[in-house]
Amino acid sequence: MARGTKLFQAPRSPLIQGRSRAQRPWWQPYSVSVVIGLAWPMIAFLPAELAAAEETPDVASVLAATFDAWIAALPVLVPSALAGAAVGLLIAGVWGVRRRWVPGAIGAIGAWYLALVLVALIG
Repeated sequence: MARGTKLFQAPRSPLIQGRSRAQRPWWQPYSVSVVIGLAWPMIAFLPAELAAAEETPDVASVLAATFDAWIAALPVLVPSALAGAAVGLLIAGVWGVRRRWVPGAIGAIGAWYLALVLVALIG
């Protein structure tokens, strides 16, 4: 990764401005965090589906059951992953974390688990 600041001048502006090369636009770590937050339940549902399978689990049937469970969780998963990633990135920006997608992904996954607990308590 390049170090330093890239200087630029806007058209018809006397000011020379700088932008750190290490700083990414907000949407790049946000999208990575949301994708990780949406993919995490597939990893979390897989052991439960393997345990629920009979004596010799068929890989295709276990993956199909995992995908069905993931589809059923989407109404809770999508809003919680979006909100959790935003909170994680906000905290990462305040703390000055270099790889902001890591706290964003942790926030997305944590918000999903919190939403599961709230759904279980309410419903």
